[in-house]
Amino acid sequence: MVFGLDHVRSALFHAKKAIDERRNSSDSLSMESLLYASGERQLSSAVKKMCVDLTTEEVVVARLSEGDVEADSTWRILDDKPRDISIERLKRFGINQRELDTIGSRDPGDLVLERVAAVDIIKK
Repeated sequence: MVFGLDHVRSALFHAKKAIDERRNSSDSLSMESLLYASGERQLSSAVKKMCVDLTTEEVVVARLSEGDVEADSTWRILDDKPRDISIERLKRFGINQRELDTIGSRDPGDLVLERVAAVDIIKK
């Protein structure tokens, strides 16, 4: 359920900010990042949505630390291009038809980023 590098970056940004401001829901940066990436309020829902299952074809591995990212030479680096942003996949992420109807000509991936940012509101 990762929709590209911006999705990962946004989740990490919001997770770090929540921890710095002591608004975090979990005890680790990795779990807080997962919470934001999922766009969910509860960690159990976040894990269920973002975990690997029998339909998983690719995974994203992120090293959550300062500095440059170093990858094994066999890894494919997640690029700036959004991943599959089909309507079906957006709906599996939790985006409803009403939300889809609001975007007009905008990038549908923006709905995912909005969902990440909205976690701050729904966590309260």
